[in-house]
Amino acid sequence: MTVKQFIGPELERRRVVIMTSLDVKGAFDAAWWPAILRGLREAECPQNLYQLTQDYFKDTAVIIINIRKIEKSTTKGRPQGSCCGPGYWTIIYNSLLNIKLTHHTKAIAFADDLLIMTKAESIPEAENIMNAELSKISTRARENEL
Repeated sequence: MTVKQFIGPELERRRVVIMTSLDVKGAFDAAWWPAILRGLREAECPQNLYQLTQDYFKDTAVIIINIRKIEKSTTKGRPQGSCCGPGYWTIIYNSLLNIKLTHHTKAIAFADDLLIMTKAESIPEAENIMNAELSKISTRARENEL
C-alpha cells in the first residue's frame, strides 16, 4: 500500500518514479555486534539490557565439527532460530532506515529487503537523486558491515 500511495500520484502527474530493491546478503548471519551495541546506545537502551546484550555476545565461538573440533571467534550473527536474532537485526537495520533522505525518496523495509523509491520530473533527475540516496545507504551499510 505504501508503494501504491507513493507511485500513484506521480504516475497521474506523468512524473518519473525509479525503484531500487536491495537485499542484505546473509542478513541474520551478518548482524555485526558492535553496530548492534551502538544502536542500543543511540536508542538510550537501559543499562541493564545493554549489559545483558553485551554479555550475550561475549566469548562466542562457532564450532565446526568435521573430523576434528575447531573453534573460531566471531563478531557477527547468531545461530538460526535465535529468539533475540530478529530484534537485534531490527536494531542494526534501523540504521539504514533512519538515514535522512530527500523529500523525493521513500524507503520501505521488509525483513532483509530494502526498497528505495525516488520521484522526479525526468529520468536524469531521478537517476541523480537515486544515486545520491544509494551512496548514503552504501556508506551506512559499510559502517555497520552489512
